[in-house]
Amino acid sequence: MTETVKISNTGDVSEVSVNNSNPTSEFQNIQVAYRLNGKNYLKWSQLVRTFLKGRGKLSHLLGTGPKEGDPKFDAWDEQDSMVMSWLWNSMMPEISDTCMFLNTSKEIWEAVKQTYSKVRDAAQIYEIKTKISSTKQGSRSITEYSNLLQSLWQEMDHYQCIQMKCSEDAALLKRFVEKDRIYDFLAGLNVEFDAVRVQVLGKEELPSLNETIAIVRAEEGRRGVMVENSQVDSSALVTKAVSERRFGLEQPNSEDNRQTEGTKPINRDSVWCTYCKKARHTKERCWKLHGKPQTTNKNFSEKGGQPKGQGRVYTARQLDGKNNS
Repeated sequence: MTETVKISNTGDVSEVSVNNSNPTSEFQNIQVAYRLNGKNYLKWSQLVRTFLKGRGKLSHLLGTGPKEGDPKFDAWDEQDSMVMSWLWNSMMPEISDTCMFLNTSKEIWEAVKQTYSKVRDAAQIYEIKTKISSTKQGSRSITEYSNLLQSLWQEMDHYQCIQMKCSEDAALLKRFVEKDRIYDFLAGLNVEFDAVRVQVLGKEELPSLNETIAIVRAEEGRRGVMVENSQVDSSALVTKAVSERRFGLEQPNSEDNRQTEGTKPINRDSVWCTYCKKARHTKERCWKLHGKPQTTNKNFSEKGGQPKGQGRVYTARQLDGKNNS
């Protein structure tokens, strides 16, 4: 951006051009994210090339600028010195020190490329393939998981570049590689995506990689909505139960229900009848006072009634007659 200001020695304004654009500060923002450390050459080189190309300075890396003696050489050489400083500042100190005394941006670029690019390096290809095969979704979202795999696949394409002479063979190879990556992607999904995995593999024609990722991402979204709805329903049920308990709306229908709400079970050995002076029942359930219930079975005494072996059972009328006699 160019700003025009007019100033004169007498206070009058004359025309002066001020350039507010600061490409150095812009490049510093990029350096922070990707400084060359010896292991990230691929991403670093792509970023530097894009930055310089966007500012019309890619010729400094290619060495295609004007030659000495050309009227434009001095201006171009000044710009080349600026590009050299950008390159040095975008590297870790231990790397920039190794190319500090080179003379041009192209020399720096080529020296770093030969040292760190590892193009067609078998060990690098093996390392990437190992990472791909061991990458699983785990706690990642589908987007995070697919982005990680695609980053590794792009690195593999860089290091394992296969040139096909026939366009038809190239198309077949591309589809073969894509299918292989679909299998890698599906194999690393969590078990909750088994159904959608079967759905994709069961298609007569396997969808593209991007379509496969979109299908799984849609299933992830659907499952997320279902979980949210179930959580809302559960919260509503809990709120209803608390409200019923608070306002006395809950109707327990048995002794068992009351015990599930926190009531301790009755210890019948501690129960005492004030009428017959015996344990395991109360006066309200005393057979001597009220008579034996007709529905009582042989095990009733084991469930809290009158204990067995207490002698003859009298009704209240019989007791009154006996007392009067």
